[in-house]
Amino acid sequence: MSVPLIAFLVSIGAGGFGALVGIGGGLIIVPVLTLVLDIPIRTAIAASLIGVIATSMSATAHYLDSGIADRRLGLLLLVATAAGGISGGLVGGLLDPRILAGLFGALLVFVAVQMLRQRGAGTTLATQDVETAGFVSSYVEPSDGIRVSYRVRRLPFGAAVSFVAGNVSGLLGVGGGVINVPTMSIVMGVPIRVATTTSTYMLGPTAAASAVLYFAAGALDPLLAGPVALGVFVGARAGARLQARISQRTLRLAFIAVAVVFAVQMFVRAATG
Repeated sequence: MSVPLIAFLVSIGAGGFGALVGIGGGLIIVPVLTLVLDIPIRTAIAASLIGVIATSMSATAHYLDSGIADRRLGLLLLVATAAGGISGGLVGGLLDPRILAGLFGALLVFVAVQMLRQRGAGTTLATQDVETAGFVSSYVEPSDGIRVSYRVRRLPFGAAVSFVAGNVSGLLGVGGGVINVPTMSIVMGVPIRVATTTSTYMLGPTAAASAVLYFAAGALDPLLAGPVALGVFVGARAGARLQARISQRTLRLAFIAVAVVFAVQMFVRAATG
C-alpha cells in the first residue's frame, strides 16, 4: 500500500482513540509515521498537528452539545495553551530529530506514570480550602445517568501547566492533551471524562498556532497531511460517540497502555537515530 493510504487508515484509529481520551491522535500518528513509515519526525509532527485540528473539529461539537465538555474551563486554559503552542512550534524547528524522539518518549513515560497514580480524582465534590477554591460545575455521567458535581481548583497552576502543554504540542505534534488531561483530572479535581472532552475542545486552536509555523518552515507535506486529516476526522466522529459507552477506568487504562508501548519505541529511535 502507498504511504498516503497507510497514513489514512492509521489516522482513522488514531482519531478515534484521540477523541476517546482527549489527546488528539498525535500520540499514535507521530510514532507510526516515523517508526513504521520512516518519515522525518518534523514532517510527521506537522502532519500530526493537522490531524489534531481535525480531531478537535470533529469531536468538539458532540461533546459541547452533550454538556460533558466544560466550556468555561476550556476557554480559561486555552489562552495559555495557544501561547505555548506558538513558542513550542518555534523551538521545534531548531532541535535535532533524535532529541525530539527522546523528548517524545519521556513525555509518554510521564503521562503513563501520572495516570497510574490517579485514584478516582475529581469524581466527587470535596471540601476545598480558600487557597485552592475554584468554580463549581457538573455534568451527567452517560454511563449511569447520575449528575456529578465537581469543583475546578488551582486555576493559576492549571494555566501554567497549560502553557507547558502548548509547548509540548508545538514541539511534538501530539496536542496538549497528554499533559492537560492528567493535570485537569489529578491536580484540578476534574472528572476524567470531563477532562478528556474539555481537552479535545482545546486541541484545535492550540495545534493551529503551531501548524502555521511548521508550514512557514516548509515541514508540512500536503500529500501526507491531507490523508491524515481526513482519517482523523472520520475516526474522531466515531470515537466521540463511543466515548459515552466506555467506563472512565477503561479510558485511563487505554491511555496508559498506548503511552508505554510507544515510549519504548521512541526511546529506541532516539538511541539508534
